[in-house]
Amino acid sequence: MRIIGQENVAAVFGVAPKTIVEWQGQGFPVVQRGRAGVPNEYETEGCIRWFVNREMRKVQAERPQDRLARLQADKIEMENAKKRGQLIPADLLEPKLKAAFVAAREAWRNEPSRLARAVQSKSVQEIEDMLAAAFDAFLIRLSHWPEAESLHDGGDIA
Repeated sequence: MRIIGQENVAAVFGVAPKTIVEWQGQGFPVVQRGRAGVPNEYETEGCIRWFVNREMRKVQAERPQDRLARLQADKIEMENAKKRGQLIPADLLEPKLKAAFVAAREAWRNEPSRLARAVQSKSVQEIEDMLAAAFDAFLIRLSHWPEAESLHDGGDIA
């Protein structure tokens, strides 16, 4: 498939048009060069092949020392994130998420009967406002999922 213009081919690869200009300097294939007011044309198959080959060369060029250094840096980065509380081990996260889902289900299951009683003799606008408020309150509750265990134990975070 033919693509016309750097902006369009950049969108295919999820990069900025400036990146396409840089890649062209590295051999990115251009089927037909444009001129002032006329954009370049690209063939997707050739462009994708070029990109895949470029990425393969990067991976194959990694030396064992580079890989070890990268893995050690990743480990340090993960340890620092854990210390800052930005990384939670899966075995600690799963019970919290489960408790959050249970608390959300319990909270929302009580709403239909409460709302049904509350909307009697209300106008459509009042009913819509009540439903919107109920949904908003529920979403706020969900946003506090880390405290879900206390919610499940009878506490309230609202």
